[in-house]
Amino acid sequence: MPVTEFRSVQDLALDLANHRTVQQVDEIHAVQTMISISPDRFWALMESLIDDGYLPTENILVLETGKDTPKSIVKEGNRRVAALKLILGYITSNDIELPTQIEKKIKLLTDIWKVDNGRLPCTIYANTESAIVDRIIKLAHGKGEKASKDQWNAVARARHNRDNDNAAEPGLDILEKYIKFGKNLTFEQAKRWSGDYPLSVLDEAIGKIAARLGASTAMDLSNKYPYIKYRDAFDCILLGIGNKEINFNKIRNKQTDFADKYGIPVVAVDSGNGSQNGTAETNTGSASGGTGRYSSSQNAQSGANSNTTAPGSAASRANSSTAAVAIQDPRAVKRTLKKWKLLGNNRQKIVTLRDEACNLDLTKNPLAFCFILRSLFELSAKAYCDDHTTCGGPSYKDKDGKDKKLVSVLRDVTNHLINPPNQGKDKEREKALHGALTELAKSGGILSVRSMNQLVHNPLFSVAPSDICTIFGNIFPLLDAMNR
Repeated sequence: MPVTEFRSVQDLALDLANHRTVQQVDEIHAVQTMISISPDRFWALMESLIDDGYLPTENILVLETGKDTPKSIVKEGNRRVAALKLILGYITSNDIELPTQIEKKIKLLTDIWKVDNGRLPCTIYANTESAIVDRIIKLAHGKGEKASKDQWNAVARARHNRDNDNAAEPGLDILEKYIKFGKNLTFEQAKRWSGDYPLSVLDEAIGKIAARLGASTAMDLSNKYPYIKYRDAFDCILLGIGNKEINFNKIRNKQTDFADKYGIPVVAVDSGNGSQNGTAETNTGSASGGTGRYSSSQNAQSGANSNTTAPGSAASRANSSTAAVAIQDPRAVKRTLKKWKLLGNNRQKIVTLRDEACNLDLTKNPLAFCFILRSLFELSAKAYCDDHTTCGGPSYKDKDGKDKKLVSVLRDVTNHLINPPNQGKDKEREKALHGALTELAKSGGILSVRSMNQLVHNPLFSVAPSDICTIFGNIFPLLDAMNR
């Protein structure tokens, strides 16, 4: 039977295996993750504790573990204990950056406040009663918002179902592997998504595309990941779901294929026996991070130069409702950028720059647009080189370790795209990229690398919006190809 007694906050150990997130290495990481998952809620709780003190409306639920060195693990009340550990200095602000107003309030706390709130009422269970503790937690958090103060989200419920009830949760398994092995997400995203991620969207997505990734079922996909076909493209889908760019509406849209946009082709069906034929696939990927190749006929004329949709197709019907605009119209540039889908590792900043370029009014901000465009080309070229370092690809460094001039790097990248190793010359891609490189390498071109450099360094050099619009369509195919 449990006992109820007061325990020192310092003696209470945060649950590093809390269902809200992945296993944490220590308390500092556990608190960082709690904050990342729901910062507003955490800081509000902390401020409430400072203002009103700990109100014992509900005991902290503790499980005693270990024999030789007993440990009091908090099973219910982790956020409250974490907040008090920060307030009382058991976890220092050197490890966790506090909001300024909270930091000021902590400095004003009296010794009496610290004594009054340094011990908490706890309901303590023995290690042999862990099953009872689990049932209590499940009842408190698993029934929905009305049954709990802080409802478990989809990730926490799935983690409990898998870890405690041995239920299959392939989406969660993939998410946790992605957080560990993914190369296209930030440290902050990894912390936040470990406990707050649109898991139901992911579950539906993998159910639709498992076969296209070389798996028989969603569970089979979770077992094979990250060693799957089109791994980089799939990671981009995982990133898109996490950023809420991919939702149920996009996955269920019958007129567009959400996965095809990321370079994952539909698996062909053999007309003779109905079996799936993997030969229809055009990309290859690996768990080592190699960027998937893409068909030149599919993507070489993408973006500004792509207007080839089959008559009568769903895409054709959708496009017919969009008013056509002239090449020199800024709307043509914005449409191209909005439709631009990037693939590959370490392209977070490129995505951000693309979004910023979309938000600019080209007629009012031509110089700002060119600054962003120059950055897009340089970062894309470097990302492409990094993608292909293991297969004899180009480098943006010279023999002395210094950065090459951008024109030289773009020329090397273009040559690698046109002449991929062991595949022969890609003549279709050569046609698409020849004009782009020619324009960028011109000494006096409006959007040449030299002209974009002049915009940065020459106080008298400028460019007109109409010129940008006209030339942008010529150079975009190379920008697009470097991010596929």
